[in-house]
Amino acid sequence: MDYWIKMLITILPCTEFMPQVTLKKFAYPQSLIKSYQHWDLLLRPMQPTLGSMVLICKESVHQYSAISKEAAAEQALIIADIERVLKKRFDYSKINYLMLMMVDPAVHFHIIPRYDSPVEFCDKVFEDSHWPNPPSLGDELQLDSIYQQELLKTLKSDFISLKTVVTAKKYRRMYTSGCFDIFHQGHLNILKKTKELCDYLVVGVSTDEVIINSKGRPPVIPFEERISILEANRYVDEVIPQIDKDKQSIVEQYNIDAISVGSDWKGKYPPVSCDMVYFDYTPNVSSTVLKQKLNITPK
Repeated sequence: MDYWIKMLITILPCTEFMPQVTLKKFAYPQSLIKSYQHWDLLLRPMQPTLGSMVLICKESVHQYSAISKEAAAEQALIIADIERVLKKRFDYSKINYLMLMMVDPAVHFHIIPRYDSPVEFCDKVFEDSHWPNPPSLGDELQLDSIYQQELLKTLKSDFISLKTVVTAKKYRRMYTSGCFDIFHQGHLNILKKTKELCDYLVVGVSTDEVIINSKGRPPVIPFEERISILEANRYVDEVIPQIDKDKQSIVEQYNIDAISVGSDWKGKYPPVSCDMVYFDYTPNVSSTVLKQKLNITPK
């Protein structure tokens, strides 16, 4: 069995560009604000100033000069997004972009908004105690978990609202989700058909914990590798972790117009406020069949 798992991982798309250690250090996926094609934007768990973030390159490089031209071009657009969001939300005075890469070698930036006067959020006032001097990353605003979650939710919503699309397709934003444990032609067909109906496709990938809780066993392919495979797919615009089965919260949080699923879910899918689109599964193709062929399905 070990031989077949190694062979399977070998033939899957390369996933080494996902800087797993750095992402996990900054509480990914729970802290994810927005996933771009080449970068992940996270809310910094320790907030030296309100709205501090971390921008992490998905490519497996350890020097800034080694990132691809595509990643460099996208970074400029992301910085513009960040400055627009933080200016509108908190009216920052300056932003410090810190590229340290001493302890964490993956290419990443600490984004620290600076304030020359107190800023208010959720009826609480926060000060930049080191203004106008350099920030201290060792200092932390006293944000309890409720404020931290509200800040994350607010920034996610702000970034989603940046993209306004005039659509010629049936839907502007669609969502589909799954385990994607051993990516196959059936998965690809659903993604392709969904993207044909929408301008922006958000894909939810079940975490290892969700799979264990629902199926009683861990996935063959770990979460970080499964999510990076989806991020590399040309039909997918954004990949998010699926941490539970609450689809309505996804509809509201990501402004989803329609959800696509397999036709076997007709009459069984949890009620949602958006349209539902059902696709027939590709005949004779499933993760379960592949696992049985590889003899990696638990007895």
